[in-house]
Amino acid sequence: MKRSFVLCTMLATAVLFSAAGFSAAAAENNIWSSTTSRDSDGNICIDFEEVQVLLPDSWSGKCQMSTSEDSVSFYQIKSRNLWIQDGYSGGGWLFSISCSQDFNFLDNPNYMSIGTGEEGIYYATFPTDVQAYTDDEEAASEFFQMAEDVEWIRDHITITAPGMNDTITGDYILPESSTSYLTEEDISGLSADQLQMAINEIYARHHRKFVLPEVQEYFNSKSWYEGYISPDDFDVSIMNTYEGANIDLLVKCMNNKNSR
Repeated sequence: MKRSFVLCTMLATAVLFSAAGFSAAAAENNIWSSTTSRDSDGNICIDFEEVQVLLPDSWSGKCQMSTSEDSVSFYQIKSRNLWIQDGYSGGGWLFSISCSQDFNFLDNPNYMSIGTGEEGIYYATFPTDVQAYTDDEEAASEFFQMAEDVEWIRDHITITAPGMNDTITGDYILPESSTSYLTEEDISGLSADQLQMAINEIYARHHRKFVLPEVQEYFNSKSWYEGYISPDDFDVSIMNTYEGANIDLLVKCMNNKNSR
């Protein structure tokens, strides 16, 4: 997925789904009500109440979105329809985004934590086996092409709940994070969202831009920030030893807070 600053031009929902060539079942829960648009790179931008996901333009007309009370799932249409004909409704599954009130999802063999919103803890899950309809060569080939895009999509599922940066003040969250090793005591008072922003702060020092508008706006407000490197072009190898170790520590502490 192209890691560029997302500029979504919102249109009427009915038109958007048609324009995107996107299929969706009716939402059963307000948190999965959505609007769909295109970002500045032509990617499909789907905004739920607290989560945003980008899909590549190549998925247009090939993907179906289905909602339940606590999750939204994305399927390849061809494989799913063929599996349904064989009596199996779950085929063609590409990934899901779910909202939970606890951390039972930690036992899932293939999940990714997204973050915490006002409605609960958001996470994504992915298949551990092949979901393509392999008896149909065309359907299988298309599925595997879409599956290759999922890694790109993983990096572009973001929490958009308002106010995530309200408690962050000052020019820097962690002024020494690029010049000395942090300790757990140094960051013990930060929330999970602040820890994530502290990680972003290390990237921002190296002029990285951000996909989530709220994050980009936060760093645009800092006098020291000059963002001109798109996420796709950002090279993590420029991190120094302190920054690499501190990012590892911040991720560890963030995951610990999210698992409580």
